[in-house]
Amino acid sequence: MYKETGKEKIIRFSIIAAIATVTLYLFVNQYTPKEEYTAAIPQKNEVKQMAVVLQEKNQGQDSPKLVMIKEHEGEPILVTYMVDIENNYRFETLHAVNLKNAPTDIQKDQKTDGVWLKEGKNWTYYNPELQVEKRQGEFRLEAEKSFSTNIEELETNNYVLQINNKQGPILEKTLEEKPISVVRLSENNDLWFVLFEKDTILLVP
Repeated sequence: MYKETGKEKIIRFSIIAAIATVTLYLFVNQYTPKEEYTAAIPQKNEVKQMAVVLQEKNQGQDSPKLVMIKEHEGEPILVTYMVDIENNYRFETLHAVNLKNAPTDIQKDQKTDGVWLKEGKNWTYYNPELQVEKRQGEFRLEAEKSFSTNIEELETNNYVLQINNKQGPILEKTLEEKPISVVRLSENNDLWFVLFEKDTILLVP
């Protein structure tokens, strides 16, 4: 069974600490009273964790930035994080908002650090401060991956995650849970964000 290295433990703890930061951020900056409901509340869709990277780590930018959909206290939220690599990979919350419904997809914008969320057949644009704005759908950008992933389930109920590009394997890790998504955070392929059903980790080759 795969054992986390000291660095990966630090990364995991940093992500856990980021969750607490989001909680405080939402309470202080995003709280608004909820309207009273006179009708039955419809059942909400299950929140699926998703993320897109806005800025990868490269020679000119040491701190990757990403936007993530996650569940918080049973509700979907949208969060922009910056990963402070020099501070033990600490996830710093830049913006966070509550969502009324759980989106089924997330895509980048061609020109801004905003994102597009899909609900049903409709796409909604959220600007870099995660506020809803009207915007032409032609600016929605479907990410083109420069890598592929392969997930193999072992007899031990663990999973082997392999990340490949055109040149061959980049990274291989044995994990206790099946990943649902992988996001590259570095142009040099040396930092990866792995999403599970409820959890997340960073992987460093």
